[in-house]
Amino acid sequence: LGTMGFGFPAAIGVKIGNRDTEVVCVTGDGGFQMNIQEMATAIVQGTPVIICLLNNQYLGMVRQMQQLFYSAVCLRKRRSCPANCKGPNEACPPYTPDFVALAESYGAHGIRVEREEDIQAALDKARTYKDAPTVIEFLISSDEIVLPMVKGGNPMSEMILK
Repeated sequence: LGTMGFGFPAAIGVKIGNRDTEVVCVTGDGGFQMNIQEMATAIVQGTPVIICLLNNQYLGMVRQMQQLFYSAVCLRKRRSCPANCKGPNEACPPYTPDFVALAESYGAHGIRVEREEDIQAALDKARTYKDAPTVIEFLISSDEIVLPMVKGGNPMSEMILK
């Protein structure tokens, strides 16, 4: 599922085709935003999928490529931030959007997980909702990277493994 943004609409389709099966979509904050409008479809169709959204407060794959090959971008950066800022820290403004509030604005459920010990409780709660999707936003370190990866235009034989 390497195509950015594919997971959420695919999960909706899987749930519509398999109403009695639990369907979980694992996606990043950027990928989810690419097709967030499909939340309206999920609400209208009554598809209670569970979306596990990994939020590293960046467009992670874009940031990763930029850090490895170009420059870097932060989605908490504002004009008021110092020019030499190296990424999210306690002084940064909040990340946009607030995924819990966004889910709720569509009529879905939203849960935020900030600590590892809260993961199971969040999943258990999400499983109780049968009327609409549930977004579980997992706040993860902005330093996390995804491997393996291949630089755009390069062959698979040039895969970066570490």
